[in-house]
Amino acid sequence: MTSMKNLIVFFLLLCGTTVVAQKTEAELVRSAFQLEKKALVADYLQMSNDEAEKFWPIYNQYEEQRIDAFTRRLKLVEAYLFNIEKGIAEVHADEMVKESAAIQKKELELRQKYYKQIKKSISLPVAARFYQVEDAINVAVRNELYGNLPVAVRK
Repeated sequence: MTSMKNLIVFFLLLCGTTVVAQKTEAELVRSAFQLEKKALVADYLQMSNDEAEKFWPIYNQYEEQRIDAFTRRLKLVEAYLFNIEKGIAEVHADEMVKESAAIQKKELELRQKYYKQIKKSISLPVAARFYQVEDAINVAVRNELYGNLPVAVRK
């Protein structure tokens, strides 16, 4: 998990910039992150070959849909970092809190949707482990992301 933590921090640092060359680097790091995440999920789920054959197409759909929420979260952090230096106006703070809540809601709904699909298509134990590992990864990413942000100060 330490290597994933380092990869997350590196990815988040790259994604916080808007330089075109760095976006290309960020895409490469995102791909590496997704591969490492997939390996972590596979290791955690410990599925049979039959289960894995059914699981991975579903998981790939999940990942395609999940990337939207992840991109929204990165944009939110970028906006926060941009505005923190100027001082975040109350209206911006309120908008950011609402966006953060909307992102979390979207992520939870997506995880629940795919939990149900995996439970129906494969089994309850695989679905439960999927939900658990995705939740843990999501929490780790959010902790890394928000734990390294400067605190908004009151003016």
